Amino acid sequence: MPFIVVGHVYCDTCRVEFETTLSQGIGGAVVKLECRSRIDKSYTYRSKDIVTDKKGNYEIEVTGDYKESYCDVILVKSPRQDCNDPTGKWRKTRVVLTTSGGVKGNVRVAKSLGFKKRTPLPSCNKVLKEMRLF
Repeated sequence: MPFIVVGHVYCDTCRVEFETTLSQGIGGAVVKLECRSRIDKSYTYRSKDIVTDKKGNYEIEVTGDYKESYCDVILVKSPRQDCNDPTGKWRKTRVVLTTSGGVKGNVRVAKSLGFKKRTPLPSCNKVLKEMRLF
């Protein structure tokens, strides 16, 4: 049974490197999945480019077990000129593609990946104050 990796790409409209209520999904963003050997770092799997749906969601089907590999979903590009700077922290995210070690089922949920907006929205200050971050 293949693994299904699901995830989300968003626009960080406040440039805070995490999702807020003002974040927006990015339809048409591109991600890819790469797995590398834990021993020599050679590629053990490389997906084609995957394009997000209109809400910024994606799904990647992967056949095989990658117990001896590190697998990451990686941001490739954003179609939005105003939001195409990859966030430092969420440029890639690790996923486990093996059933060894107690991970059950075949669906793997990746952490959200984000691009930062060039200029924060004016309403960000209010939202960040509500979150007690500003």
